[in-house]
Amino acid sequence: MIAVLHRSIVSTKAEWRDDPARRSLLPLPDPIHWPAPLPLPQLINRLRISPNARVYLSHQVAQLKPWHPVRILRNERHADNSGQWYTVEDYYLLLQLGSRPAVLPPLRLIDLQLDRA
Repeated sequence: MIAVLHRSIVSTKAEWRDDPARRSLLPLPDPIHWPAPLPLPQLINRLRISPNARVYLSHQVAQLKPWHPVRILRNERHADNSGQWYTVEDYYLLLQLGSRPAVLPPLRLIDLQLDRA
């Protein structure tokens, strides 16, 4: 079972360039209030979590361990007929197997943001 929190910001090219706050998301404050867990596998937007708790985007980016929280922060740029769009996505993942420890380890950050200037 896995608890997942997902946040995102979608910006136009002008918003992305003019407002630095639209280029990243601040971490959630401690303690994180984890939602009810979901069964594996899961697909959340473009993030795929396999039955054996491997996390993939276009390639494997993490192997989750029970009760070790992970934050994955990524951005991307894409274009369509209506213009160019910039997205920041923020995922918090907690694999819940076995008994919960009294204290969770520190959150591990996997920062996949690229320079989108």
